[in-house]
Amino acid sequence: MDMPSGYDLVLQRVERAKEQRRDLEREMRAWTEAGAYGVGSQLDPQTGYTVYYVGHLAEITPRIVALISEILHTLRTALDNLAYQLFLVCRTDPADEGEGIYFPIYDDAKTKEADAFRRIKPFRKEIIDAVRKVNPSKCGQPLLWILHRLDIVNKHRRILVEILVNHSVFVREAMRQMLIEQGYADMASFVALRPAFFTSAKTGRKAQVGDILFTAPPDTSEEMKKKLHFTCDIAFDEPGIIEGKSVVETIDEMLRLIEGFLPSFAPFLL
Repeated sequence: MDMPSGYDLVLQRVERAKEQRRDLEREMRAWTEAGAYGVGSQLDPQTGYTVYYVGHLAEITPRIVALISEILHTLRTALDNLAYQLFLVCRTDPADEGEGIYFPIYDDAKTKEADAFRRIKPFRKEIIDAVRKVNPSKCGQPLLWILHRLDIVNKHRRILVEILVNHSVFVREAMRQMLIEQGYADMASFVALRPAFFTSAKTGRKAQVGDILFTAPPDTSEEMKKKLHFTCDIAFDEPGIIEGKSVVETIDEMLRLIEGFLPSFAPFLL
């Protein structure tokens, strides 16, 4: 049986991160279905508007936090595995174990780049140029810098997350119902072409009990109100690194970024 190439070994790490990502999605779905948050409503007697607000919030489960940490560590490890595999193809001394080799991710100062690239000094020039082309710096590829910083945080304590008012109100079905009620049933099919969610002013902010999510005008029918669906998300809450950004969306962006530049290193490893 043929041994997997160094490139295949790196890809296996990325695939493992995808598996963990799917586990996270299932765990978050179960958390939501178990009543992670609730929405209350009340009629404002002065305006006649129905006000929808955050009624309660549950704690984010330790399992969810653990999965988030595992995904980030797996992705950072995939990059370090890439660096080690590149080291192996450049090694001239079989006794050299490549201690201290890792994929450089650094702040923006030139001195920081020089220090980070010292770790890959044994690499051939064309490989160093390929790493430099990725631009793994805070300014060049901030997602890589965030991944790097979060992995460091994770080694010393748990990553901080929060409940985020993300997509506040699901309106596609509500819009369809409104068109039907107003005599425009023939236009209802066009609703499917619009975004599924209407983003309220609270989107991207830490959720708190009492937050107003939506106000429905007095002429909103009961049938339409039934079709309103409010959601929350889980966001990172690491000051100075990443705050108020959806965990799942961030992880997906990291995966796309890494999968986008990995093929540029394949010729050196296959």
